[in-house]
Amino acid sequence: MAETWPEISIEIDQSVGGEQSAREIKKQLADHTWCTLLVALVQGLEQINRAFRFLSEQGKRFLERALTDNLTGLSKRLAQVVAGIVVDKVWAALFKLLEAHFPLIGEDTLRVLRMLALFTCPSVEHHPEVYKHAARPLMEDGLNVISQETKEQLAALFAAWWQRHNPEANL
Repeated sequence: MAETWPEISIEIDQSVGGEQSAREIKKQLADHTWCTLLVALVQGLEQINRAFRFLSEQGKRFLERALTDNLTGLSKRLAQVVAGIVVDKVWAALFKLLEAHFPLIGEDTLRVLRMLALFTCPSVEHHPEVYKHAARPLMEDGLNVISQETKEQLAALFAAWWQRHNPEANL
């Protein structure tokens, strides 16, 4: 953002008649330009990801049907279960490959853009889009991570405690 501003400023000066007009435009841009652009990118990527998830589900269903039809000698239900297992594992590997080569479709890119929008916004309380598309999803991410970490720590602590206090362990 900082690297692009000098070029933007020069082009505004050249495109706008009068120094006062250029100064007013730049002042307006300083208010919520960057966070607005970042939130718009987040919204666009959210739409792309929704479309990608829909297409992904359609692709998985197509592969499951093809594999189910190819599994002869099994009941229809068992063939569907087996096909579902195989396709889920293969699809997960393909998705990791896609994320590696096209990082825009991953959650990491959205998370980074949300952080940037949040940190560049001069007043989130006056910018509902930043709150809705950046702050709130980041808070939900944080709660999910904390919850998972807490569960894992509690499970480890409880397992260690149980080993020390289990009456059957002393037999």
